[in-house]
Amino acid sequence: MKHVSPRKDVRTGRVRCRNTMCPRENAPPEETGDDKKASLLKEMSEPEEVGAEVLEHRQVTGAGFLLTLLVKMPAPRPGQFVMLGLPEGANAFLRRPFSVLDFSPKEKRLQIYYSISGLGTRVLSGAAPGEKLQLLGPLGRPFPSSPGELDVMVGGGRGVAPLVFLSRTRYRSKTALFLVGASCEEEVVFLDKVKARKVFVATEDGSLGKKGTVLDLLQGVTSSADFDWSRATLYGCGPAGMLRQLHEFSLAHDVRCFVSLEARMGCGLGVCQGCAVKNAKLGYSLVCKDGPVFSSASIDWNSYVGAELPQFS
Repeated sequence: MKHVSPRKDVRTGRVRCRNTMCPRENAPPEETGDDKKASLLKEMSEPEEVGAEVLEHRQVTGAGFLLTLLVKMPAPRPGQFVMLGLPEGANAFLRRPFSVLDFSPKEKRLQIYYSISGLGTRVLSGAAPGEKLQLLGPLGRPFPSSPGELDVMVGGGRGVAPLVFLSRTRYRSKTALFLVGASCEEEVVFLDKVKARKVFVATEDGSLGKKGTVLDLLQGVTSSADFDWSRATLYGCGPAGMLRQLHEFSLAHDVRCFVSLEARMGCGLGVCQGCAVKNAKLGYSLVCKDGPVFSSASIDWNSYVGAELPQFS
């Protein structure tokens, strides 16, 4: 697999990747106007390859872990991700992609929420405080701003992570509703971190909140006659099936919808093209470079399966 060699910034001495972060022709069409695209790219920090120290690492669900790192990196924006190297001695070469749960610019503290889904994350779960890792980031396109006054955030499973980060940056300027769905109460995490006017929970077994899926919850929360979708924007992250249904919901209610996609990645820079997904224009988009945040209308939902198909272990 081909990799991009980093280069050193002569001003800072830090190592930077060779990612120009240029917009592609198949970028989400709903990011309206060339000026807005240029403004978004200008606001995004160029990724850097830096060292990261494990500050805290604990299991928060059956297979879910909260990893806190000390890392001097450019501040990520909600929806962006990092490529994290595995502990030294791990029998795995490639970094793994993780969305950002939270970042403190002052303390240089980065938080990642992940679940064990293969060899790489299983090895990572053994990283102890004080251990040093390599990190590349921030990467990808973040969640765009919304013209309306209401943000409706819908997260499923570990997909809550980037939405928690989004809520913490929007609560001063936007009214937000935060909806989260999980299989059971034990899988509902980080509600204490959410900044929103109201938080709603659904579990499939009914052990916490409404019994059912997060889409059932969304239907119920917004079913009142006085709910005005014209002033709202949908943001979603979660399993492929959930995002597909969220897109269908957005079509039925004529509301803008942005989703953060998940995919297996090799480089995070758009070089290996291992994260390509079909788009609605009969072409392909790269989750790492054109996303991970897309307008839901720009994705071919008949083919998108998320990170379910393993390309490496």
